Amino acid sequence: MPKHVFSAVTVQIDRLTSEQYEENDIGGVVDLIEVIRIQASGPTEAARALRKKLKYGNAHRQIRALVILDALIQNAGTRFQKTFADEPLLERLRILARDDTVDPDVRQKANVLFRGWAAEYKGKPGLERIAALHKELPRTKRPQPQQSRIVRQQDAEAAREREEHSQSPPRNKWSEPSQSSSSRTSAPVAPGPSTSTSSSLFSRRDKKDKKTKRQLFNLEREKGQMLETIASANVASTNLLNGLQLINREQQRVSENAEVMRRFETCKQLRRQILRYIHLVESEQYIGGLLNANDELVKGLMAFEIMDKSIDDDSDSDNEAGNVSAAEAAMANMGMDEAPPPKPPRPTSIPMPSPVANKQRVESDSEPEEDENDPFGDSNAIKTPFVERGQPTWRDV
Repeated sequence: MPKHVFSAVTVQIDRLTSEQYEENDIGGVVDLIEVIRIQASGPTEAARALRKKLKYGNAHRQIRALVILDALIQNAGTRFQKTFADEPLLERLRILARDDTVDPDVRQKANVLFRGWAAEYKGKPGLERIAALHKELPRTKRPQPQQSRIVRQQDAEAAREREEHSQSPPRNKWSEPSQSSSSRTSAPVAPGPSTSTSSSLFSRRDKKDKKTKRQLFNLEREKGQMLETIASANVASTNLLNGLQLINREQQRVSENAEVMRRFETCKQLRRQILRYIHLVESEQYIGGLLNANDELVKGLMAFEIMDKSIDDDSDSDNEAGNVSAAEAAMANMGMDEAPPPKPPRPTSIPMPSPVANKQRVESDSEPEEDENDPFGDSNAIKTPFVERGQPTWRDV
């Protein structure tokens, strides 16, 4: 059973991103908006279908997906704007604008849209993350050459070949020690001269190794073939990347295409020759071109290895779910295996004051005794009568 909903939204996006539509044609987007509005999961389903086109589609389908996404953001309403921008889609957009293996026209289209979104949707609720795409980098780590199975195999094969070629024909191994031993027995030698003698032996061996290496590889004789190999490597890596971008990975794996496999094998053979030249050539005039050709071939081989994964084994949704579950598990485990923090120490006992001190404090706090001769004292206060007596009044005459 499919893991995700396959509805009319997916069917509409499959049709609108096909080759029967021009790259900038927005016809049919109105019908797509209506289909999205009548479904509860419409925005989420549209975001997932567009992300699949951006990841697995060829250059035409990727540009069509960007055009449709821009039209939906402008016309699908606030409900779509607030719910479609999930992290897998945003990460796919970041990669699309930064990855060297993406078609240059697709990268340019993505960067133009990012700048337009930044100017149009800055500060708009629900579209803050869309407006910030122009200044963000992909958050997923790019695979390194040492992580590539194909690159590691070729490096191991090149190392084995160097070891086999480096094995020189058997020489008289005991001639030099016998000569040195006879020289040592003939006359005593001081420590200083012995050191110089051993260093001279090592230098003679290094010179012999370099001389043998020069005899096996003649730069002047093979310079033409080496330059032709460098040029062929640059062309072959470009051809492989172009062939990978033409494959619709939703319908066919790159390893199932005969032309792509032929270009892939050509890159592998050329890289074996480039690695041999890198090991043998010591001239700075050519080593830079050899290293650059090797980098281009590694880029093409790694792109083939990454894009050869099937859709079932290479899903952004599964990776996102795995990251979320891993984060939830990490949060759930926090505090379970950790010991509780130690209790704070109890405060030390405060000594109680003596009764004499308390009595003195009470006496000091009490009011002083009244003076009987004080006319304003409380004892001389006149009480207010309950019923006031009548007072004389003025009479009009």
